[in-house]
Amino acid sequence: MGEAAEALYQRAQRLATTYRERNVPHILALLEEAAALGHTEALFELAGWRHHGIGAERDAARAAQLWERASGAGHLEARFRLAIAFERGDGVARDAVRAFELYESCARSGHLEALYETARCRYYGLGTPVDRERAAEEFERARGYGHAEAQCDAAETDGPRRMPLRRT
Repeated sequence: MGEAAEALYQRAQRLATTYRERNVPHILALLEEAAALGHTEALFELAGWRHHGIGAERDAARAAQLWERASGAGHLEARFRLAIAFERGDGVARDAVRAFELYESCARSGHLEALYETARCRYYGLGTPVDRERAAEEFERARGYGHAEAQCDAAETDGPRRMPLRRT
């Protein structure tokens, strides 16, 4: 990554901690520059800014590209956000198989929300065959780790309350 990228990223962070509307273009420019130099956290943060349209027009495709780069550099949360993008078709073509693969990869790395999403995908057969038994085991593990939605699901139903997106 390099010292220059880290210095740019740190400058952006300092400006962001004293957030002022007038600083947004400068923060964005610093994040862009650090990301161009391959700074993983800058890639991730810049993706969030692009995804939400902070300081510029919302650009889901650019956000997905940045999450892809950060994910490739090992950023776990970027990989999880990319999985969501693939499941929803937000900035990328909808691809349930790819979404499931990314969720599963994140879950294997200890990402609790991804464990729940993997179970939900197995329950409904999203990007993977329906496997209610394995889904139940994963929901139970998520509950054991304190996942709030999994705990609510157990109290109210025998499966996830959140239904899959309608396919178009």
